[in-house]
Amino acid sequence: MIGEITKQSQLSAYNPPEEIANFTAEVKGYYSKGWETLNTPLVELNDRSVLEDMDRGQRVFNAFVDESIEDPSEAWKWRGTRSKARNKAIAMHAQLTAGYIIPMFLAQNEDDEEDVQFSDMMRDIAEWMTQNSNYKSSFLMIAMGMLMNPVNYMSAEYAEIFQTIKVKTEKGYEPKEILDEILSGFQANVYSADQILISNLYEQNIQKQSWIIKRRWIEKDEAKAKYENHPYWEFVENGVNVVFNEDDSRFYGIKDDEHPDLVEEVTYISRRQDLEVCFIGGIYLGDIDVNANPIKHRTATGAPKYNIVPFGYQRINEHFFFYKSLMNSMYWDNLLLDAQYELGMNRAFLDTNMPIAISGTDKVDSEVIFPSAVIAFQDPNTKIQPLLPSAPLGNMFNAMQITEQSMEEGSISNVSSGQLPETQQRATTVAIAERNAKTMLMGVGKTLAESIVQFGELMADIAVNYLSVPQVEDMLGDQMKLKYRTFILKGKMVGGKEVSKVIKFDESLLTAKMTEEDVKQENLKLLKKVGYPENKQHLYLVNPDLFARMKYLVRVEPERMFPKNEEYMQAIYSQLYAQLRADPLVSAEGLVRKVLHAFFRGEAEDLMAKTPVQPQQPQTNPPQTQFGQQGQNQATANILAGIA
Repeated sequence: MIGEITKQSQLSAYNPPEEIANFTAEVKGYYSKGWETLNTPLVELNDRSVLEDMDRGQRVFNAFVDESIEDPSEAWKWRGTRSKARNKAIAMHAQLTAGYIIPMFLAQNEDDEEDVQFSDMMRDIAEWMTQNSNYKSSFLMIAMGMLMNPVNYMSAEYAEIFQTIKVKTEKGYEPKEILDEILSGFQANVYSADQILISNLYEQNIQKQSWIIKRRWIEKDEAKAKYENHPYWEFVENGVNVVFNEDDSRFYGIKDDEHPDLVEEVTYISRRQDLEVCFIGGIYLGDIDVNANPIKHRTATGAPKYNIVPFGYQRINEHFFFYKSLMNSMYWDNLLLDAQYELGMNRAFLDTNMPIAISGTDKVDSEVIFPSAVIAFQDPNTKIQPLLPSAPLGNMFNAMQITEQSMEEGSISNVSSGQLPETQQRATTVAIAERNAKTMLMGVGKTLAESIVQFGELMADIAVNYLSVPQVEDMLGDQMKLKYRTFILKGKMVGGKEVSKVIKFDESLLTAKMTEEDVKQENLKLLKKVGYPENKQHLYLVNPDLFARMKYLVRVEPERMFPKNEEYMQAIYSQLYAQLRADPLVSAEGLVRKVLHAFFRGEAEDLMAKTPVQPQQPQTNPPQTQFGQQGQNQATANILAGIA
């Protein structure tokens, strides 16, 4: 999109109409401004640019050590790193990704009344989307990226891309177009800080940016799958970026030596203008009418929206767009700790192999210095003494402990990351440290939850606009049939029983008017259809029109982002079973299923009796099983340690 045009630059055969050329020049200006923003030193980042901060954060996380040694006399020195910041990031990442975060939804009808059933349906469909896309791997990457980069982005995209395959027929192999399942469907792609350009550095809400530009390098074959039918596709070349020259209004081809086998995909998006245009290698691949390029992602009401969400570790101030990463906040402590270890280790090396000063005529070298050596000096004036005075290394290592403690205060504690507490530490001290670490973790969780809420809104838009509408199915020749989707989620708990949940959009419900009694009868039919009570599935029929007309509010509760300790929950379920087994208001079968599921997960159903069993009168003081008591003791210990 941009590049330096020199006398050696070749004139490109690409020559679009004036309207497209002028628009390309405009986007080129926005591109240059966004790129300048990423490269400008900013006081919020301690006079570093966004790209410099990203590079430094990645170096700290990767425990980068400069091993180039030019002076041989310096080669003996220890040049390693404690990797303390990296270890803290890995521990934090483990906490943030203990479970894949899927947003919750609140469905409201046209009268702003909550509809619990449609809320659950949207939650289940969102979960299906995460299971049938790259969301989980992208979530792991975005959680790691926010620990070391000033910002990372995750996009919610939906596409239907076809590929040509060869099908064997009686006449030989013939081409046939099928849906490319790898490039099609819902995708949650991750973008780094240098792949997104923004218009306003001091606007945190990305939807208020007047424009954004997405950039990435892809293989030409991937771009071909999307744009090969465009009339300008023939001008796209690998490793060549076509740049518009405002001086003579011509396009020049500039070689991209860093990406010789790739093409740059640049997507300009303006929400206010409702405009989205893609450039491949600087070649315009939008509609010939520049204004006829609406934004692809739209809300349920048809409004345009940016389909990308920024993620970061901590906000720097109330206006700055970018974030402060964990590696940024721990950089100086990590640098100090490494310097302390370097001094301490080097002095330990010197003390172990102390350099000495010799006075006199006798020769003393490595030939006579070895274990148990006995040497007699001929010269009575010969003296051997160490070159360096003794050094109290204890002070140095105490200083290291203080630095490590400072790094714990800025992240999670060692106990949270799986290390046992030191023997001299009191239980109350450990509990306080754990509570403080959880407070810190909850703050990071709230920042992450804010971004997940925005991403959930994009997921709801895709579910309404693409997943609840019928698909065209090729039946026989030119005969077409519309078919609604069916969603299957395995291992879901329904009524205390683990089953496969089947959600089906049913076109017969589009015109149906049903009373509460009709709904009840239809539910009974569905239960009979799946073979209740021995059913392995639970079937839901959904009216696609009502589903699409709902307004979905998104929420994420940070407290639920981090799953509870399994031993703790097992002990709690055991206690609840003992207390509620005889309660007439509690379903005995449902309670038993819950308890068994906590211990045996998918195998719980095998332990359930196949025929109804008469309930027995419980003892006044029900005995506690040894296993349950051990679990309770462990849970109590966990609570005291602040783990539960």
